[in-house]
Amino acid sequence: MAGEQAYDGFDNFSLENEPKQKRAKQIPGSRFKSIFSGKGLMVLIFILLGVFLILLVTGVIKCSETNETVEEFQSQVQMQVSHALNNVSDRTELRELELHILSEVSRMSERVMAKLLKNNNLIKIMIRRLEMLPEPASQNLQCPRHWIYFNESCYYFSTSRASWNASNLYCSQRETHLLVINSLQEQHFATSETQSRRFWIGLTDHKGENKWQWIDGTDYTKSPTYWMPGEPNSLDESCAHLWLEGSWNDAPCTEIEYFVCEMDAQQ
Repeated sequence: MAGEQAYDGFDNFSLENEPKQKRAKQIPGSRFKSIFSGKGLMVLIFILLGVFLILLVTGVIKCSETNETVEEFQSQVQMQVSHALNNVSDRTELRELELHILSEVSRMSERVMAKLLKNNNLIKIMIRRLEMLPEPASQNLQCPRHWIYFNESCYYFSTSRASWNASNLYCSQRETHLLVINSLQEQHFATSETQSRRFWIGLTDHKGENKWQWIDGTDYTKSPTYWMPGEPNSLDESCAHLWLEGSWNDAPCTEIEYFVCEMDAQQ
């Protein structure tokens, strides 16, 4: 009887627990867990690694293409600069190149322009190269080449044109200044050389309307003036130039004209 009871209990146990086991297999979470177990988990890992490698290779290719573009641009710029320098064959072309650079610099703000000039060695190197060129046998040793001697001073009458600011920079780079007229003799000399073409001189009223000042500090009120009739006459014209028969005229400083540099002659 005891054995039959035990057997009956076993049957009852199996019958009672069978639905529970079936229900346990039907739990949703168990199916989800099976995906990430064994081979399923390994396949997912390989897929993720493959995607990562594809993204990595794509990034490397993009970086390589960008570097090649930058290198190609640098190479083109160097070739253009080298070509330009090779084409500059004499002092006149060097002066025109320098004047072009100064014209571009003068368009910037005064603050930025001052910093550029302070750190800019290109123009100084060009000037040194100009000075190293041989002088002709007939050159007046009191003045640099292409400068004209008159009454203990040297004058350079430009063959290229620029704004007043760029002209002023061109002269100051040579430790000279735009023309300052102190006498009737100097006025006649400048008139004979300019031949009624427009040449900037070192006279402005930047600090106020009709408060004209010479660039070297010469007292304007105590020096002779040679304005054209009715000049100066405009609020927007703050720089002076020589014009018809050497008479002075005021004009916007941004106009492009010839210019005259002046410095003391060597003794």
